[in-house]
Amino acid sequence: MTILLFSIFLLLTILLLKYFARKKQNIELKILVGFGIVIGLSALGLNSLFDDSFGASTPVNIRTENLTDKNLKIYAIAFWSKNWNGTENYVTYDKELKPNGKSDFWFENDGTTEFWIVAKSRNGAIEYLKVIKEQNSEYDLEITETKNITSDKIQIAEELTFKTDKKERMEKYVIWLNIGLIGLLILSLIKIETGGNTV
Repeated sequence: MTILLFSIFLLLTILLLKYFARKKQNIELKILVGFGIVIGLSALGLNSLFDDSFGASTPVNIRTENLTDKNLKIYAIAFWSKNWNGTENYVTYDKELKPNGKSDFWFENDGTTEFWIVAKSRNGAIEYLKVIKEQNSEYDLEITETKNITSDKIQIAEELTFKTDKKERMEKYVIWLNIGLIGLLILSLIKIETGGNTV
């Protein structure tokens, strides 16, 4: 997300320069605005690329099917040590699955001791938690309501997935802000072509 934040800062700077520039500087403004549009689109593209499995050394593919009657959000939590409350973990959010819905996602599993597949309802309750210690590259899982989940694992899963939800929401806001700023730059480029000078 760092590249998206940098892009926002750069696009805002270009829009401010455009706003305070004199009308006589149309050629320079076109170059600057064009540069901003390219940077903004590149930031969105690179962010999308890093979300893909490109470059993963040990990707694990997870296919899930929601066999409950609830909408469930699906996560993978990889642990690099048995100290589950420590910092050596990484949460991957897949998506929200409707009843009978299926998903197919991946996460990096290099050097982990175990990983959990977690499903939680919209109100944040953990409905399913499966601990996996094998080192296979693919898993097919049927998501059903799990009744015997230990309370300590529920608490850990709730905390880690909550942090990931906040991060996912923030990333969506940042992506849409980038798209909006790119749109403003495109509009300002049109106004430069037609002789206007307002954003």
